[in-house]
Amino acid sequence: MGSIGAYGTIIPICISNNEIDSMVDISYCYHESRSFDSLTRTGFKKLDTSILTQAERNVEDGYVDKYVEGMYNLQLPLSEFNKKGFYTVFIKPKEIEAVITDVGNLTAFPNVRGLVLDTEQIKDNAIKELARGNNGLVGYRIIYMSDDGARQDYYRIITSSNRCEPVVQTPNSSSDKSYTYRYEESSSLIFVTVSPSSEPSFQTNSQPYVGKPTQRILLVNTLFEPIQLDIEMCTHDMDTVSYMLEGNQLRDLDHGLVTTYNENSQIYHQAEHYTLKDNYTGKPVFEVKRDRQNNIDFGQTLSDKL
Repeated sequence: MGSIGAYGTIIPICISNNEIDSMVDISYCYHESRSFDSLTRTGFKKLDTSILTQAERNVEDGYVDKYVEGMYNLQLPLSEFNKKGFYTVFIKPKEIEAVITDVGNLTAFPNVRGLVLDTEQIKDNAIKELARGNNGLVGYRIIYMSDDGARQDYYRIITSSNRCEPVVQTPNSSSDKSYTYRYEESSSLIFVTVSPSSEPSFQTNSQPYVGKPTQRILLVNTLFEPIQLDIEMCTHDMDTVSYMLEGNQLRDLDHGLVTTYNENSQIYHQAEHYTLKDNYTGKPVFEVKRDRQNNIDFGQTLSDKL
């Protein structure tokens, strides 16, 4: 059975806003510094996918629709990203858990081998509805889980998925029943073919592994590659640094205040300058600069002094 349609990271994909929650997974971790101890304490936390939305453009410019394919806006919540330090944001295709009901063949095409999944056991309502449609899972990647819960180091790509029902096959030499499958639109089961699933021509007795009954699997879309973003939250940016280097300043010689202003002539920083003298000789010993962040003299304005 061949695949239907194109799939994978062939073109910049356009996932609609109402599909992002079922297609995308977003998580982050925080480190106070780049020190070894801080970096080894890595614990990723899940973020709500509502922070990711489609980027839009002006359709009046001659575009077919208002969405910029492959581009999205990411609005990081201040409730999570509010500390100085380093954040790692990881955006990847969402993984949906399912269980293999059986591994079998089609009744009408005995050489077609595939997996049987029960849509009722797919743990995501949106993907469950997608799986119920003909070829809804085409292009999805299957990640296999071992009995101890570890991920296997191989995967398969779904090439077709259609509703099916079992057909009982009773061997002459045994009372044990076996099943093949035929397509049936009213069933909750789906017959899934994957690639590769047939033996290579140069080794006809070696069939690729496609799974086993009761095995846990993960269904993962192939719409985009995982993305990692490193974000540094700091006290100053290029603008605030330039205020201190190039911004207008007022030096009040009477009060020893030096006030720095931003581009809107608003007070950005104020410091008090004074001298400490030796108690016995009265000679100046130290020049002190003290930040007045919590005690700003708002009377120090450019308009009043110039």
